[in-house]
Amino acid sequence: MTEFELFNLPIGKSRDLILKEAFKLFLQRNVDKVTVPELERVTRLQRGAIFYHFKDKEMIFNEVIEKYFFSPLNIFYPIGPDQILSLKEYWKKKSEHLVKIQSWFDKEKIPIDPYFAFFHLAEQANLHISTFKEDMQNILKTNKEYWTKVAISDSKLICQDANIHLIGDILESVYLGKCYNACYCGKNTSFYCFDDVLNINWSRLNES
Repeated sequence: MTEFELFNLPIGKSRDLILKEAFKLFLQRNVDKVTVPELERVTRLQRGAIFYHFKDKEMIFNEVIEKYFFSPLNIFYPIGPDQILSLKEYWKKKSEHLVKIQSWFDKEKIPIDPYFAFFHLAEQANLHISTFKEDMQNILKTNKEYWTKVAISDSKLICQDANIHLIGDILESVYLGKCYNACYCGKNTSFYCFDDVLNINWSRLNES
């Protein structure tokens, strides 16, 4: 069973239920707009039961970020290339990951798209959690490393003397840009065609 599939299992403990339902609320609204009565309603637990597990709403939010934001449910989550040696195949794998996330949103009846939800949640976490920026930077760094790893292995890539690490940086930026565009232009926005990427003469990146 993959880590992603664990999120589709039935919730058996009150603490896990609180975190999951709070996560769904925080995806949609600012932290200060999510109320305790609302948490009571969605969890069907009384206030005392909620605060038996958590000291306050801040603690709930911190644990939500730790468990759900830094997990495969996140559009920013680093997806290891494993044995993939093609940028086109890696892009396909990243796109399939987004489809899985959308399916989870549909299953949980979350009425907004994942792109908007996670950009919003990242902004909220950056405001309320002092360590979030560094953790987010580590995610982005890992993603760039994965793109670079695949670019080095892709025999079809015309790179010659190109700065391969710059290629990884560009490809990750393209991917994030498409996610950001989908956030405001709709989740059905078509993603970049990697046939075009493969035809770029990346060696020109070193030219002044």
